[in-house]
Amino acid sequence: MTTDSKDTVEYEVATASQRTLKDLKIRKSGQPVCAIGGVNDLQGKEGTFQQFNIRLAVVKFSDGQTLGYDPLDLLLPCEIHDDGEAYFEIRQCETCQQIFPLTSEEFRALVERTECPECQP
Repeated sequence: MTTDSKDTVEYEVATASQRTLKDLKIRKSGQPVCAIGGVNDLQGKEGTFQQFNIRLAVVKFSDGQTLGYDPLDLLLPCEIHDDGEAYFEIRQCETCQQIFPLTSEEFRALVERTECPECQP
């Protein structure tokens, strides 16, 4: 969990048990996410979670666009730096080709993870 010094809001980062917005028990507006589904020109773009609209998570992008996503398609950042900037490390599983985010520990490990948590728990 990281604290934004300006507003003292805590945002989550990827861990072994939470890698997507869906995994979070408490979802705060402003949570940095990376969209991997939805509209092609926004795939892989970073945005901030705003709120839920029925079952979709509304994400706002830096260009002002907002779009609803399945929370499974919104990856959490690897780290959030002291200045509040989210840092994403996203990989494709060598076994099943699924996209997944690395945790900070996985990113900094001597041998980087090459398979998603489902293929290599």
